Amino acid sequence: MARKSDGEKIDDLEKIVSTLVERVDNVRDAMIDKERFAVIEERLNELKKTVEEAGRRRWAIVPSIVAGVTGSILTLLGQLALAYLRK
Repeated sequence: MARKSDGEKIDDLEKIVSTLVERVDNVRDAMIDKERFAVIEERLNELKKTVEEAGRRRWAIVPSIVAGVTGSILTLLGQLALAYLRK
């Protein structure tokens, strides 16, 4: 079997290096995609928490409104009862 010349060895090394560079580029792209996905996932979780908190805040005002309406109705009924008893 004949030995490879230095030029052939260099050509083989160039092919191997280009293959490795391509693989490293692919791995780098995959890592960047994973980082982007992680950032998007984190932002989505923050958005979900914000929506849940907004919902809780909206429901927190309902008892105040119900109490106000109930108090107004009771006041009206009390005024009507006093007006009826004064006659």
